[in-house]
Amino acid sequence: MQLQEVKGLPHKVVKNIEGIDNLKVYLVQDFNLKLLRNMVEFGLDIFGDLGMDQWGLVPQIRHGNVYIMTEEGKHQVVGLAILMRDWEDFYKAYLFDYAISEDYQSMGLGFEFLKIIAEDLLEQGFDKMSLTVDVDNEPAIRLYRDKIGFKSILYSKDEYGKGEDRFNMELDLAGFLERNKKSR
Repeated sequence: MQLQEVKGLPHKVVKNIEGIDNLKVYLVQDFNLKLLRNMVEFGLDIFGDLGMDQWGLVPQIRHGNVYIMTEEGKHQVVGLAILMRDWEDFYKAYLFDYAISEDYQSMGLGFEFLKIIAEDLLEQGFDKMSLTVDVDNEPAIRLYRDKIGFKSILYSKDEYGKGEDRFNMELDLAGFLERNKKSR
């Protein structure tokens, strides 16, 4: 039997971005090689050598939650979020990777993308989301803490090596969505 590339975009449409007709958020439940390459390239463009390759991304798609935001009709990834279940708290999802393409930043899409993800995670039975963020990444900290409402729960010195300090943050999903009902 010969392997065949899956045609089309295998996904679950989670939601369209409110007020922006051509952007959609998908929960990736399977992939084709073109989509996988696009996701890997997006991650490498954003995170450089720290971006996830296909060897890391495929298990995340199979065993975690991978969301992408795409511009309809272009199959271009403009947002990526990779989450996994926390082993110590069954109802907490850990946001492993999160990025918006530079061309789409400063438009409020980071907030909207995370809100859609939070809604979907709550439907899946999660009640919290956690993440770590570089203590010097002010734009990300402003998004997570000030706009979304993540709370800093721990400061981790040298988390990823000497001088790689991180804030560990956590969000109550139901509380966040309740506070932002009107903006749906």
